[in-house]
Amino acid sequence: MDYLILATMGFIAAITPGPDIFYVIRQGLCKGKIPAYWAVFGILSGNIIYLLLVAIVGSTLSKNLYFQLIIGFLGAIYLFKIAYLIFNDTPNLDKSCDNFKGFKIYKEALLLNLSNPKAMIFFAVVITPFMAKSILLSLASLFIGISLAFLISAFISSKIDLKESLLIAINKTASILFVGFAILLLNSAYKAFKNLFL
Repeated sequence: MDYLILATMGFIAAITPGPDIFYVIRQGLCKGKIPAYWAVFGILSGNIIYLLLVAIVGSTLSKNLYFQLIIGFLGAIYLFKIAYLIFNDTPNLDKSCDNFKGFKIYKEALLLNLSNPKAMIFFAVVITPFMAKSILLSLASLFIGISLAFLISAFISSKIDLKESLLIAINKTASILFVGFAILLLNSAYKAFKNLFL
């Protein structure tokens, strides 16, 4: 039962609005199924890294103020960059939101996931206390739930009929949300800095 709960928690956390899911949906809407799956692959690769850290380090990682400071600052810079690029992107009806293809989408998704405050908080703080007796089965259950959420989102978003007005709205909304996430990361970094040095 614990494993089913972990899989469900992973699914719900992944499907709720955040930078990762918006990136996958945007790829599906803009370019179709294959680019959306490249984005899913990048995000899941980042999740594997987080899961390995949880397995190795456990909950102590989230308590490390130096980690919070560095991830918060670098993550905020990266999210501001993504927000700027998406906001200034000129959508067109040929489903070409940007020039990223294949491995470039994978890399962007991986970096986005690794700088995602929701993913960091989820793995470092929320999930660790819920780990069942078998860490391997717990992590596998969690990964299955997360994977299903992203794969379903990629598939559904690639089937929606795309209109230019929808692309513009997605770009502007995603850009604003990424700025908000970046501000949250900067706030987290500031709190860590304050606790370390002031």
